[in-house]
Amino acid sequence: MFKKILVPLDGSTPSIKAAKRAVKIAESSGAEVTFFHVQHSLESYINLPHIFAAETYNQIREELKAQAEAILDNAIKEVDAQGVTIFKKLSSGDPGKQIIEESQEGQYDLVVMGSRGLTGIQDFLMGSVASRVSKHAPCAVLIVR
Repeated sequence: MFKKILVPLDGSTPSIKAAKRAVKIAESSGAEVTFFHVQHSLESYINLPHIFAAETYNQIREELKAQAEAILDNAIKEVDAQGVTIFKKLSSGDPGKQIIEESQEGQYDLVVMGSRGLTGIQDFLMGSVASRVSKHAPCAVLIVR
C-alpha cells in the first residue's frame, strides 16, 4: 500500500506520536520512513543579519542545526522501529512549504504529522502547518492528535 512515508518532526509530543504511528504503518506495509525537520531560516529570527559578526552568525546557525539533528535523533530513539528503514532529512525555510515540496519531490505516498493547536482568529489568519500540508500535499496526509 504505502512505500514511502514522510514524517515532519518539530520535537513536540504530537510529532513524536505521529512518528510512532508512521512506524506502525511502515511495519505493516513494508514502507520506508523519512523523519524530516524544517528549521526556520536564521533570517526569519534576525531582521538585519548583516549587523552580526560573521562568526556569531555562523555559531547560531550551527547551534540551530545541532538542535534540528537532536530532534531527529530523539525521535528515532522514541520509536520502536524493528525492521523499518528510517532516513533523516533536514531542510530550512517555511515549514509548510518545505514539507509540501519534499512530499512532491520525494514522491511520498503518505505524510504523517502531528496536529498543531492553533485556534480561533490565529488559525483563520495564518492556518496551521498541518492544515496547509493537508490542503496542498500531493499525497495522503494523516494528522495525529
